[in-house]
Amino acid sequence: MKRGRTKHFILLILVVISCFHSFSQNRQVDSLIRLIRMDKEDTNKVNHLNDLAWKLLYTNPDTAITLANNALAIAQRHGWQKGVSHSYRTLGNYYRLKADYPKSLDCFFKSLKIAEELGDKSKIAMSLGNIGSVYLAQNSYQKALDYYFKALEMSEKSGNKKSIAIWLGNIGVAYKKQQNYSKALDYYFRSLKIEEETGNKDGIATKQGNIANTYSDMGDYPKALDFFLKALKMSEESGDKNGCAINLGNIGGLYLRTKNYKKAEIYLLEAVKMDKELGALDQEAIFEMRLSELYSAMGRAELAFGHYKNHIVARDSIANEENAKKQIRSEMNFEFEKKEALTKSEQEKKDLLTNEEKKKQKLFLGFTIFGLIVVAVVAVFISRSLWINKKKNRIITMQKEMVEKQKEIVEEKQKEILDSIRYAKRIQTALLTSEKYIGRKLKDMNGGS
Repeated sequence: MKRGRTKHFILLILVVISCFHSFSQNRQVDSLIRLIRMDKEDTNKVNHLNDLAWKLLYTNPDTAITLANNALAIAQRHGWQKGVSHSYRTLGNYYRLKADYPKSLDCFFKSLKIAEELGDKSKIAMSLGNIGSVYLAQNSYQKALDYYFKALEMSEKSGNKKSIAIWLGNIGVAYKKQQNYSKALDYYFRSLKIEEETGNKDGIATKQGNIANTYSDMGDYPKALDFFLKALKMSEESGDKNGCAINLGNIGGLYLRTKNYKKAEIYLLEAVKMDKELGALDQEAIFEMRLSELYSAMGRAELAFGHYKNHIVARDSIANEENAKKQIRSEMNFEFEKKEALTKSEQEKKDLLTNEEKKKQKLFLGFTIFGLIVVAVVAVFISRSLWINKKKNRIITMQKEMVEKQKEIVEEKQKEILDSIRYAKRIQTALLTSEKYIGRKLKDMNGGS
């Protein structure tokens, strides 16, 4: 039942995602949604849920965490540790973006532990690097560097050039944040070299942009402009429209800083136009603000105010879009909760009936046992009574026999006595007869004299 509810909820989440991505050009998101709908509850579903969560992490984080939690639950049910580790990494990145650093570290350390148990060097490196990024976000630069270097060492052992380039770049970011620009540039250039060797155009554009920003912070605007233009060209070659928009805006911002207002206007307007096409409201809001600053510096108050209003609209649209997403998620959650409550109510009724039946069975069993005990007690009592009565009867019989015997003895004695009396009487009678006879004889004798 629980798996069925999970599947239903995932489908609801996918509907929400579809609502906000149906007009976009994000084919990867659409493709992942289709795959998840078709996937059975297996390792593929875990991977696709995590991949989709990663794609939505920056634009729709609340949906991303729901997908990651579902991926984690499926992986745990199937005992697939690699998937569990993957899900913890996704959750760790979510909590890092939400600035919940303790939870983020907890997830990344769990992922690291599993990766170490599996002996998966690439995932060990990834988890170490992620931990470094959490410390970087907290401005704990030395801890960040410690973990980035560990990640770099592990990636070098496994020979994963893509990861090596990533950790070299992140080390550069950590040094840049400490304003150690020389070391930052050293690691950026080392990372750029590997990106060029592997032909990773997106990676090349990112590193060129990092180098450009470092030169800009150093006040070396010509070099900064050179690398921003290189990054723009690479983004165009790779077809990364979002990267193009960012680089256009950065070039426009650099021209604004150097007071080349005409070129600043060209690049910033192009950046805003592309952001509108992409629906990148966050970037649109930033570059509209730069246009407002540009026109204000040029003394064109009306345009400055107009673009400031555009900045406010874009900023509010971000909030409204998020509210709309929340509303749809709330509606979906409400429908889901209603169905779950109904299912729960039906289950509770079934449980109640089952419990009542169990109670009846227990009651019946109790009465049966009690009845058997009563019968046993009565049987014992009757048996004991019968035994006692039997014993009494035996005693009475014995007493009767003794009485009868005594009676016989008494009667025998009485008979003997009576016989003795009769005998004595006979003797007495005999004696009396003799006396009379003698008396008569004596008389006769006297009379004859």
